[in-house]
Amino acid sequence: MDSFTVAPELRGTKGDILAARIEVPILAAMIYGIVEFIRLGWSLDHYFYTYAPVLGGVAASVGLFTYSFIVSVRQKRSWKNLLVLLGFLPYLYSLYIIGVLGLYTIIEGVVGVFSFWSMISGIFWIFVDFI
Repeated sequence: MDSFTVAPELRGTKGDILAARIEVPILAAMIYGIVEFIRLGWSLDHYFYTYAPVLGGVAASVGLFTYSFIVSVRQKRSWKNLLVLLGFLPYLYSLYIIGVLGLYTIIEGVVGVFSFWSMISGIFWIFVDFI
């Protein structure tokens, strides 16, 4: 059985709208990473705030668009394993946004140097990712 079935929600306009809703938080985190590159520089000391948002966002975006393309085009060959991998890239990046940019920033604002701005930015990232 080389062929696989795709849910109707992932085909056509509904699939495009779903992909756009997934891509918005990815782009927001990538823009944040670019701003942090400008602010903090190219040093690896701030890896989780510079390189990870940008490179993870690129990987998640490529995975999402490739997934959407493979699902929308009827293939003669089964791509199930690749689809599973590409489907997990945006999901793992979303966990990064919630975990590092959200929860870790809140904990850093409470335990480290007490900062309302840090806690507010952590809540913002958790909210952005749940949109």
